[in-house]
Amino acid sequence: MWYLNGFSLGEWTLCLLACCVPVTGSSAGGKGSVQEDTVSGGMNVLLLIVDDLRTSLGCYGDSVVKSPNIDQLASRSVIFTNAYAQQAVCAPSRVSFLTGRRPQTTRLFDFKSYWRTHAGNFSTLPQYFKEHGYETMSVGKVFHPGSSDSQRGAYPMRFSCFLRAQPAIIKPENQQGFLGIFLYHKPKEEKSARKTRQQCPSESCVLSGKLVQSIHPKEHSIRLHNGILYQGRELSSWLSGGVCASHLTVPQFGKEFLNLYPIENVTLAPDPYIPKKLPLVAYNPWTDIRKREDVQALNISFPFGPIPKHFQLLIRQSYYASVSYLDTQIGKLLSTLNNLELSNNTIVVFISDHGWSLGEHGEWAKYSNFDVTTRVPLMFYVPGVTSIQQSKEPTFEYIDPFKHGLSNKLPGISRDVPVELVSLFSTIVELAKLPVPPDCPTPSFHVELCTEGQSIVQYFDMPKEENNSDVAAFSSYPRPSDTPQWNSDLPDLKDIRVMGYSKRTVDYRYTVWVGYNPVTFEANFTDIHAQELYLVKSDPNQDDNLLNNSLRYESYL
Repeated sequence: MWYLNGFSLGEWTLCLLACCVPVTGSSAGGKGSVQEDTVSGGMNVLLLIVDDLRTSLGCYGDSVVKSPNIDQLASRSVIFTNAYAQQAVCAPSRVSFLTGRRPQTTRLFDFKSYWRTHAGNFSTLPQYFKEHGYETMSVGKVFHPGSSDSQRGAYPMRFSCFLRAQPAIIKPENQQGFLGIFLYHKPKEEKSARKTRQQCPSESCVLSGKLVQSIHPKEHSIRLHNGILYQGRELSSWLSGGVCASHLTVPQFGKEFLNLYPIENVTLAPDPYIPKKLPLVAYNPWTDIRKREDVQALNISFPFGPIPKHFQLLIRQSYYASVSYLDTQIGKLLSTLNNLELSNNTIVVFISDHGWSLGEHGEWAKYSNFDVTTRVPLMFYVPGVTSIQQSKEPTFEYIDPFKHGLSNKLPGISRDVPVELVSLFSTIVELAKLPVPPDCPTPSFHVELCTEGQSIVQYFDMPKEENNSDVAAFSSYPRPSDTPQWNSDLPDLKDIRVMGYSKRTVDYRYTVWVGYNPVTFEANFTDIHAQELYLVKSDPNQDDNLLNNSLRYESYL
């Protein structure tokens, strides 16, 4: 996996995001509480949110990546093959789908702005469950930590019990001991050693196998769930887990996972070169990757200098290994769900906050409007709806990725209709049988509770032959300039001058780059800087821009 803020996936994988427990009217606080029949008797909900995971999974047709446990989940789920994030970066994407508002409404495009200040006091998904009589709990990364969420002030309104996302600042005296939560903080010398390399299996990072294998927030979520289940109340619960699967700094995984992907079998991206007709404003120069010490040693020119091919293969190998390591942790959590006899009354939702480039278009990381960075895994396991257990065989059984003869399990129900993560709020609420928030008016800054993403439960039973060519998913990305700059990937709000608005249907992706005013938050659609149009069937990798009347990469050749 990759490290986030100096902490490893071993500390973060399957962290509890929010454990929401429906309580009775008397337990919820007397007058004004939701009636017992509104919140009791429903299914549990397990929400798994992954950082930076693209659709490199067996269940999405990837023949290279070994992900048997996620594939097993997919075989019992409705899986959406055209699901898209609203912005390909952590904070804006997470705030969007956890509020049910698009980035244009949250006015969050960077890591330094606070949406409640710039936009409105919007209700969030965990807050909504809490207001409906649920006891809500959080461990790990829910919203992106820091200024973009102002977490110290916001969490009390969302969660009954909150353990911060940063393991370093959790001390025994402020842990919620009654739930038996334990977060492990690694020594500083290990943390600094890990931060110096772009790909680094645990052995070379002086990270002991014991820490990699045994200290997982997956275990914290299980402890939390046990603590909830055995407090003497018969309750439905919501248990959601945040997963840092493949963050940009350093991958962390047991070295043995590299053996699943011999370097001689790893290939470059199918389109590793910058398309000649690509507008320069659309290109992301992967500046965060360039800051790595091992990448700096390669002396790559800015902004277009390519990473040497041998190093590209190493990065791709490490990414694949991290996904397989992630898969084992998903498998262990789901098998525990099965052992607790909860799999037949628990909804499981699996998503990523955005995708990730592995050399496609000569780009790395995220920070663009291409499919490879906006397209995400999205699947819903709903007992009795997507999967009917007719035997005594376990619903989720741990599968060892090192076993020979693994075969990818096909999705249980596959849907190719374009959908958006902004629909997650209303979809989960509908599955939990709570009142679905109303559609947002325009504008909606003054409205605390509404949604800009319609529930996609309607697509669960959609006939496969139904025409969905008129359905679209929308994404956007900001830029400080028409040409690549050092802050092009993640400009601060004050520096944004151009916004790229992208529309994805089953037939095409169209993107228009227009002038943007960061003070008034207004886009000027008469000030067009560039346009892109890619036809999905004839150009699935999006390399041949049919609208090339702007400053293009070929002008630099």
